[in-house]
Amino acid sequence: MKRMIIVIIMMAASIVKSHAQQADSVKINRIGFIRNLLKTDTSTARKASDIQDNYKQAVKLVLGNGALSDPQKRAAIDSLMNEKNRQLKELLPEAQRSLLIPTTERKRNWKRDTTAKANQ
Repeated sequence: MKRMIIVIIMMAASIVKSHAQQADSVKINRIGFIRNLLKTDTSTARKASDIQDNYKQAVKLVLGNGALSDPQKRAAIDSLMNEKNRQLKELLPEAQRSLLIPTTERKRNWKRDTTAKANQ
């Protein structure tokens, strides 16, 4: 009986340890991918990755907030998206930003900008 408990504890510890290592390795791989994609240094890639990770976590919190209506969630996500893009604009030149910011966000911003100019 004691052996079985020890084996179960060892297995549980192994699973927890492998999960923590996997999360770290995913982060490292993501930073490496961004560094290669942007052809930049590791420090800049880490900052860009952190900006994107913070954005994703904030979006999850907004989506999980049952007190917000759908239009409120959309407005909050738009605000988060604008903040993420502002931070990336401070960090990266246009050519590198265009590699990280999804096409749908760029098109949405472009349509909004051209609509605003057309209405002036």
